[in-house]
Amino acid sequence: MAAAVVAIWRGSAWALIAAVGGLATGLGWTIRYRPGRLLRRRGPPLAFSEVLDLLRRAHGGAAAWAVGPADGELEVLASRELSSDWRRRGSAIVQLSSGDGRLHVARDPEGTYVAAGDFPYAAGLLLAGQNHPPEVEQAAAAELRRFVAGMRLAEEHAEGHRVRLLGRQLARVAGGAQTLEGIARIAADLAQQLARRSAAVVLAGAPEPRVLAVSASGDPRLVGQPLRSEGPVTQAMTGGVPVMARRGDDVFGPGMPERRRSERAGAAYPVFDGHVVVGALVLMGAALEPDAPEMEQIGPLIAELGPRLAAARAVHDAEQLAIRDPLTGLPNRREFERALAEYRGEGSRPAAPATLIYVDLDHFKRLNDTLGHPAGDAALKHVAYLLEAAVRDGDLVARIGGEEFAVWLPRTPLAPGLEVAERIRESIAGSTWMWRSSPYIVTTSCGVAAYPEPIGDLLNLRAAADAALYRAKQAGRNRVEKAEAGH
Repeated sequence: MAAAVVAIWRGSAWALIAAVGGLATGLGWTIRYRPGRLLRRRGPPLAFSEVLDLLRRAHGGAAAWAVGPADGELEVLASRELSSDWRRRGSAIVQLSSGDGRLHVARDPEGTYVAAGDFPYAAGLLLAGQNHPPEVEQAAAAELRRFVAGMRLAEEHAEGHRVRLLGRQLARVAGGAQTLEGIARIAADLAQQLARRSAAVVLAGAPEPRVLAVSASGDPRLVGQPLRSEGPVTQAMTGGVPVMARRGDDVFGPGMPERRRSERAGAAYPVFDGHVVVGALVLMGAALEPDAPEMEQIGPLIAELGPRLAAARAVHDAEQLAIRDPLTGLPNRREFERALAEYRGEGSRPAAPATLIYVDLDHFKRLNDTLGHPAGDAALKHVAYLLEAAVRDGDLVARIGGEEFAVWLPRTPLAPGLEVAERIRESIAGSTWMWRSSPYIVTTSCGVAAYPEPIGDLLNLRAAADAALYRAKQAGRNRVEKAEAGH
């Protein structure tokens, strides 16, 4: 500025022009001529991280986070000495908000976390102190929502095609989800946003394809449903080409829930990992033309989904091998023991009542010796199916030994537990098991132990149930015995 003053005082007209140019450069703007007007042009717009830091400073925050932008997650801190635990918690709350699109306020000793999201974007602040007036938190939330909306709008304009951003977001979010169902749900929600219609993701493979996830506006009863017929979805996965359901038909095929069936016309698009079909993306509603703008956006999403599903499925299968019995598909002893330990450790208060039933096939060795081991395996599968059919959601049936099963009934006292055991015994004894076109009767013995009556310690449940099972065997089999007090 001093040099400009001297130039004006002592210089020529050209020196004056140069001084004004230097002044403009120092202030960060230039004069640009357009026919009919002069425009002042400022420097480049601020980056997301700079805007986020300004937002943090405006609210006196210790830290701020954002997820969703194509250049990765953002974190700005008032001090690098901020605890790593606080930073991880803030990032996790913002990730949660990006997934459910809700406002989250968490008051912790380190401060108050405020996060707002609109899938797949979110932003959050760590405000000092726990007891803020409601208007302070509301003001922070409003600013965060505006910031999230700004991120979405800026990237939609910058990318040209929104799906590229969403495809990268699928890769980024799916990398953190790590579950097959979680990745499928993310993909279904993205497809709904792009196509503006309900969507579903179906997983191919043995023993039969099944619906992994539906989008927010879809029918949640479809989740987990197996596809047992050659409907359009199955045809798309078999042939590797998109298949459209005919008018009035269910795109998933017959055998699905009847309610809302009229809404399930649509098209199925196979999803590939390399040259292998791993599933299908299903879009409900009228057919989309191949050159429709929605299809230009859905295509890259389908391409991104295939490898993600395949990778998640490999992880899922490996986890299942660790906790599942390979013959019956039931949880194994390790998973059964984990469930009991988790029940004991749910809190400092005494655990709620619970019942454990041990079930053992009668004369299983004789069956193996007479009919062979394949027949024994078939009998075990038959019993496993009946056991699962006899219990509620939330109960656990596990195979814990050769012919021995455990039925864990949390929050169930002794009397209803004995009723379940008797129902199990009757259903197995009353069913006919077929082997090579010949009928056979299979029976079981059951030992029942319940906490806190008559067994006062959860740690003793297994020993008490085993003792009761032994008495049932000694008393003639095909019967239920309950544990005695004192164990």
